[in-house]
Amino acid sequence: MADFSHVIEFYGETCPHCVTMGPIVGEVNEALGGEIKRLEVWEHPENEAIMKQYSELIETACGGFAAVPSFVNTQTKQALCGVQDKETLLALAQGADCKDNVCQIHSKMPDKPEAAK
Repeated sequence: MADFSHVIEFYGETCPHCVTMGPIVGEVNEALGGEIKRLEVWEHPENEAIMKQYSELIETACGGFAAVPSFVNTQTKQALCGVQDKETLLALAQGADCKDNVCQIHSKMPDKPEAAK
């Protein structure tokens, strides 16, 4: 099994968006042949303290505040915030080069041809 402990999901146990991400994280884990590290932050202050270590990165991804679910690749220093699709989360986990150190769906799309702009 591959080691993907450098990718962390910060979540809240009863957060509806976090619950939505559960099956998607499962699909990503299956595709990776490893597991994203999951840290519940609402009921576990020790995990919240870990999340705070990445607060600047998470706040950038979340538009100025730290929120759950958040995903951080600690190797590439990139983050995702909120509900994401499998492909976007997989790209973050695999170390895709994301715009401004924040993986966002729009930053992975190829540039439009000049005629289409």
